Amino acid sequence: MEMGPLRSDHGAARREFLAEFAASGETEVNGYFGRPEWSHAETVATFDRWSRGDPSRGWVPSTTSFLTHDGRILGVANLRHWLTPHLLQHGGHVGYSVRPAERMRGHATRLLLAAARQARRMGIRQLLVACDADNLASARVIEKCGGVLENEVVTDDEIIRRYWIDLRRGASS
Repeated sequence: MEMGPLRSDHGAARREFLAEFAASGETEVNGYFGRPEWSHAETVATFDRWSRGDPSRGWVPSTTSFLTHDGRILGVANLRHWLTPHLLQHGGHVGYSVRPAERMRGHATRLLLAAARQARRMGIRQLLVACDADNLASARVIEKCGGVLENEVVTDDEIIRRYWIDLRRGASS
């Protein structure tokens, strides 16, 4: 398995990855902010540009990485390099998703640990990770990776669990 950026040779794998979410009825892929109408080349270029930020949209820099194996995309993680006041309350540093057919195989843990290692290399000392209160699988992954529940907040008629992972202690090695 390999963790890295979206590459030009991932076009078919990206389409298959997104189609699997759609076929399962999932309309949102956490951590993936590409648009369906973008070509693959435009998606690769946009993710690269977003790693430096997109002030025109008010977006902080973020790195989108993909977990791949044998030419297939298994999951995606997006790491925001810092938090705005809005992201501090409603988003956090990391969003991630595992394709439906690959769940319950440890991939979400791999994604979050890889994002935590990257964050530590960037000098981030504490990582905020949030999930819907009813997403118990994600809550278990976050806790397994060292996440400590700070609180639950109500936002847009949802209850969000907010966890902190202390990267100073090596909690996510």
